[in-house]
Amino acid sequence: MRKVSFGFSLIELIIVILVLAIMSVVALPKLLNIQKDAQVSILKKFSGSLKTVTDLVYTKAVLQNKEKQSNVSVSVNNLNINTYFGAPQEIWNNALGELLNSDIYHSGNGYYDFNGGNTANVIECTQASICVIDQTPSNKIKPGLAGWGMFFFPKGTSLVDNCYAYYSFSQNGTEVTFKEVDTVINGC
Repeated sequence: MRKVSFGFSLIELIIVILVLAIMSVVALPKLLNIQKDAQVSILKKFSGSLKTVTDLVYTKAVLQNKEKQSNVSVSVNNLNINTYFGAPQEIWNNALGELLNSDIYHSGNGYYDFNGGNTANVIECTQASICVIDQTPSNKIKPGLAGWGMFFFPKGTSLVDNCYAYYSFSQNGTEVTFKEVDTVINGC
């Protein structure tokens, strides 16, 4: 009779554990990056939509002969958007939200609610997939950025995390001198 052994030797168990440890060391960082990749993807997509909306508002201002006027309302899809020389004003309202077709929570006015744009007091976005702070001196959020802006940040972050999309513009009383829609993703 032959003696048959069922089971694993100690060497085989150590090899299996070692292989699993190596696989987890390789896979874990990739799994942890999934949330960052998702936030970056959301912000890039949102930034593209925001750029499209600001371009649409300017086009409508041109069609309504309002692109050379300051502080006037432009009708876009039966919604009134306040503009300066065709650029949407940096004030968040439901009209912009409807044009963006997004669930966006207004976290406050950067100038009045957050001490002149001091984002140290900005809380984390928990109310919606994206939160916005409007009427903020742009250079208070992103040094070197001109004018006033709206800053959009994803759920689970705040502006101090450097993970946001923004719309910023400035005007000199006769024309828009700067207008930009972009993202900051180095803190996502």
